[in-house]
Amino acid sequence: MFATIVRTGLERAAAAAERAVVAAGTAEEKVLGVLTVKLEVAIRLWQDSPTHAYELLAAASAHTPEPVGAYMDHLARLLTDALAEAVPGTARQAAEVLLPFTRGLENDLRDVEAARRDLGTGVQMITRGALDRPSAPARPTSGPQPEGTPS
Repeated sequence: MFATIVRTGLERAAAAAERAVVAAGTAEEKVLGVLTVKLEVAIRLWQDSPTHAYELLAAASAHTPEPVGAYMDHLARLLTDALAEAVPGTARQAAEVLLPFTRGLENDLRDVEAARRDLGTGVQMITRGALDRPSAPARPTSGPQPEGTPS
């Protein structure tokens, strides 16, 4: 019975994620829509059963690995397709960063609004090209500069 409940819940969440992609306009909106669905599943679970939410999430992963894995693979495909519009060279990598980032937000939902805000910030950082640009080496901002270095 537990497996049926998990499978049904994940199927509903996957369908909601697909609807979020269809309803969104930009790549950023699509990604945020998919990840919001994922986050809201955890929020509802924490709100419905704050004492046992962590145990239920762990049990779902341990006792129903195939549907959980299929759900995560489905989300990864939706994200990769949406991200290909924003960061084509790193779409899969960006999806692989955003999924665990969202999972991390799910681990502490004492402040639901902060989790929602942080999700939006993370999505913006990735979809606006954070992974598509090579990072420049850090420059010192204070202290002595080598001779001939512009300050």
